[in-house]
Amino acid sequence: MNENIYSNISDLYSHLMRFIDYKKWANYIYKISKEIKDKNIFSLELASGNCALANYLVDKFYFYVVSDLSSNMLVKASAKIKNKVSCNFLALPFKKKFNFVFSCFDSVNYLTNKKEFLKMLDEVANILDENGIFTFDASMENNSLKYQKYLNRKGDYKGIKYEQISRYSLKNRIHKNKFIIDFGNGVIKEETHYQKIYRFEDYFEMISHSKFSVLKCYEAFSFTNANANSERIQFVLKKRN
Repeated sequence: MNENIYSNISDLYSHLMRFIDYKKWANYIYKISKEIKDKNIFSLELASGNCALANYLVDKFYFYVVSDLSSNMLVKASAKIKNKVSCNFLALPFKKKFNFVFSCFDSVNYLTNKKEFLKMLDEVANILDENGIFTFDASMENNSLKYQKYLNRKGDYKGIKYEQISRYSLKNRIHKNKFIIDFGNGVIKEETHYQKIYRFEDYFEMISHSKFSVLKCYEAFSFTNANANSERIQFVLKKRN
């Protein structure tokens, strides 16, 4: 993974994501956590970004840690978020075990090859309690095809001008988002994000080679079974016996 992603757009992130219903998303994640029978849930959020989701979840769990590759994003968190760790989810530094680990906002799509995806699963397995749950969402091809035109945009936020150029390649299944950011005073930065849009069956194949099995696979934000035509899917994994 590129360790510099979100280093330049951190000042714009809340603006770019202003239409996201974080409360609804948080309630959905909390409902999934009910799969865990333990009263005290030790939760780890991967790729937490600016912790906007954590604001709605931190008080719902016994212990809550947020983590993100970008320290620039984590510093945007509100004061109520106490346990923040800047780390790569391909090299999780935790010695403690968690019984609920989750990742949102199609963060796993930033793992652009199967080797990285399997490495991430292995890292999570190492810090997940034997009876714990790992859940993540993934963006699918229909989502890229539907929304890429809306992600070609320009704007101005607090004196920062930006342009986002979004392209999805059907050939290599890579969704590319390029950001051109003008901070003023002649300072212009570019930041490019690449996300792999795996096939529905690819996830099951990769998971079958890990320490996990698929407990549930939902249409995101619902408890309806997902399929290859879903725009966004929510996996709920448990460790193999």
